[in-house]
Amino acid sequence: MTRTSLVPFLLGLAGVAACGGGGDDAAAIDAPPGDGDGGLGADATTTDGTQPIDAPGTTPDAPTSARDPGTPGTYRSVVTATVSIPVAGGSIAGTVCAPSVDGTTPAPGPFPLVIVSPGYQLARSQYRIYCDHLATWGYVVVTRDYASSGNHQAKAAEVGRVIDWALGAASGLAARLDAGKIGVAGHSLGGKVSINAAILDSRIKAVVGWDPVDALPPFGNDGSLSVAPELMGGLTVPIALLGETTDSSGGLGGMSCAPAADNYTRFYDSACNAPTALEVTIGQADHMDWIGDRGSCGLACLACQNGQTPEATVHTLTFRVTTAWFERHLRGDASVASYLAAPGIGTPTTLRSGGPSCFQ
Repeated sequence: MTRTSLVPFLLGLAGVAACGGGGDDAAAIDAPPGDGDGGLGADATTTDGTQPIDAPGTTPDAPTSARDPGTPGTYRSVVTATVSIPVAGGSIAGTVCAPSVDGTTPAPGPFPLVIVSPGYQLARSQYRIYCDHLATWGYVVVTRDYASSGNHQAKAAEVGRVIDWALGAASGLAARLDAGKIGVAGHSLGGKVSINAAILDSRIKAVVGWDPVDALPPFGNDGSLSVAPELMGGLTVPIALLGETTDSSGGLGGMSCAPAADNYTRFYDSACNAPTALEVTIGQADHMDWIGDRGSCGLACLACQNGQTPEATVHTLTFRVTTAWFERHLRGDASVASYLAAPGIGTPTTLRSGGPSCFQ
């Protein structure tokens, strides 16, 4: 049976004000992440890809014979901080990061599209570091909020509405997008939502989950469904999962932020119909290492346990795996294969790859 997670429980008690959630306060949503955590958000308008990603002495191992997807690409990121995206019953706010040669004008493309979904009640600005990084590698990226209501399946369906908007005339992006190359990624609840979206929408060709959690709402179910294993038979695209075990048990009041019964390993174990799968466990990381600025996270971060691996290392490993996964499975670039296997993927990690052995 799927259990509830500690994060939504505590955020519900706190009114989530400390985490900047809710999606209506543009100033809170669009504040760039801090620059003390290895992030790329020092410039609220554009990012030129020159800032260091890793703190000194924390660079994960990587082969030197090929370009490392964990480092910035050849483009610069030009950012539209706030866009309005129509969804059922209203609209949601989003941020667009686009590749640029000069740092001012978006490059013509066409480029693959990636939609990023946030963790429960976490501001989309917490994921700006991934938005910027992927843009430097030639991806148009949309990070988005959730509608104020709707269960987990409704949040997954919103991903399709974001794709509709991006490919439509109103976004101004359509001419720069390759509609046949669409990926999704997300953290915590956003990882679950992204995986569910890939099940629902055949336009999505690859998915990455950042410590995804399949837990249901803690105070009475709103109709949300468990995805793993119940819906995973419908996942037929490549899936990569990054996760940790620090928050798989324990936590405040005995409730964990990423309970073992509902964590990233469950998605891997039930990805029986995916053509390929990768699971990366980052040793001594914790659930909130995937956000851009832990200092502005508030109660959600206080509720979770602290791992020993530097956040900058987790960010770089995530940049590397996410970029390489989309390069391989959206662009068909086999040259990144060494970055999706040991030792090129970096340390401290353990891997499972190829997909689970499922009894049909």
